Amino acid sequence: TVSCHLLRLETTLVVFSMRCCIFWLFAALLPKHQISAFLPPQQRYLNQVWNSPTSLAAATEQDGPVVNVRLAGKLVANQALIGSTIWMGGLGAEVLMRDSTFNGGGLLLGVLGTIPLVLLSRKVETSESPLFASLNLSTNMTVLRLFGGKTQPIVALLVSAILCGITGLVEEVTFRGEILPTLAQWSIDNSLAAGGNEAIFAGTALSTLLFAVLHVNPLGLFAGKEAALDAAVLLGFQLCTGSIFALLFLTTTNLAIPIVAHALYDFYTFYATHLEMTTQMKYAEEEALLPSSSTTNDVVEQKWIDEKGEEFVQGARQTFYLMDSNRDGVVSRKELRVGLFSYGINLSKLESEAILETADTDESGEIDFNEFLEFVKGGSTSKAIKNSLLGIR
Repeated sequence: TVSCHLLRLETTLVVFSMRCCIFWLFAALLPKHQISAFLPPQQRYLNQVWNSPTSLAAATEQDGPVVNVRLAGKLVANQALIGSTIWMGGLGAEVLMRDSTFNGGGLLLGVLGTIPLVLLSRKVETSESPLFASLNLSTNMTVLRLFGGKTQPIVALLVSAILCGITGLVEEVTFRGEILPTLAQWSIDNSLAAGGNEAIFAGTALSTLLFAVLHVNPLGLFAGKEAALDAAVLLGFQLCTGSIFALLFLTTTNLAIPIVAHALYDFYTFYATHLEMTTQMKYAEEEALLPSSSTTNDVVEQKWIDEKGEEFVQGARQTFYLMDSNRDGVVSRKELRVGLFSYGINLSKLESEAILETADTDESGEIDFNEFLEFVKGGSTSKAIKNSLLGIR
């Protein structure tokens, strides 16, 4: 009997291993909303779309609803493979039926369980740390590829709800419903835990670690120091989210609660990112295409129009207002640092302070557009920043 039990357990772990390999393979090949990708291609894409007023206008004036069907299909296919035992009536379906109760109380607790996840996400999204900048950029790029640059509140809501509902269901059934108890039993059978709470803790720790590892692009670990650091940050972030999902399941013993929390959290990530990005792009486009005569104190602008042309000033406006995330018409030190990362310019806090001090000629503590134009001096933002840091003006 013991031999049969061990054989079933080993067979289950082999099946899990195969499914996890598939999960990781898709993580390496597909841009998932929280999977770190390589920054240089992303930044080249941003420069192509954002550094030209014409390109930005095209991105924000697409005709009709736009969804990247190929990308959406790949994301669904990923989850379909991982959740195969759910759809085929296997262990996943059994776990879902046995451990999930979708009632009013469960839904409410799932919604409440989303709160710490959203707070954690907002902390990351608003951070100026370069450790989180690549994570935010990866999320932004995936959502931009999925929905395009035009605000689509209804389409994005429906597609996000479907994708995130599937993801929450599959990943919670797989990692919390199947893998967690299996690894808890495995820890007992291999004398790693005595049983009871100790085994539950071991199963939770191992399944959460597996959850985090499989959400990291494996190619990033071998793509240089910066990519490896991005992967480490993403791993830590996924350990936090996975721990919250596991805690929701263990404290309520209702798998429906982490399923709802996971789905709502992913929905927030997709939908809120889409709305924030597209409204910011629209704001920058409108400001970039304003005729210079409609702005105040346009002497500086006219100077650079005469020297470099209208297109240069429009491009500078676009760059400036894309960084103006709170849309108050000026750029703060934090907005400068965060915004420039999207263009491939990674500044330390001290360097951003030095740039602000150089560009902020009226010493207001912020940079207005005329100051930005004078700072750039008809060249590229990158060149102006390098010259400033070297003391060259």
